[in-house]
Amino acid sequence: MCSTAGGHSHAAHGTLTSEEKAAADLRDDLGEVFKLVTKLEHQRAIMSGSEFSSADDITHTLEHIIEDQKGHAAMLIQLINEVDMVQRSKFEGDEGNGNEEHSHGHAHEHEQAHKH
Repeated sequence: MCSTAGGHSHAAHGTLTSEEKAAADLRDDLGEVFKLVTKLEHQRAIMSGSEFSSADDITHTLEHIIEDQKGHAAMLIQLINEVDMVQRSKFEGDEGNGNEEHSHGHAHEHEQAHKH
């Protein structure tokens, strides 16, 4: 029988908590938004070099869509930070210097230093 009293998640045993499932779904959504932004940015670049009559209007519209999608990405990141405490700590400046004690109560030795 698994006890999570020490702070360990169920993920270590093959099942995800509701928070872990939510974070995973939100990360999938975020990945899709980033893929769409990349695709739209490529389309905008192609369109900006086009010389047909409505190319400027299309480019302008794509710029608005890209901006909206980047806003959606920011919202998804905020939602992920609400359900994933480790992720949130990374945004709050927890850089991790190699020998940190993690939220589940024991230290991990990192073999390689983080390169920035």
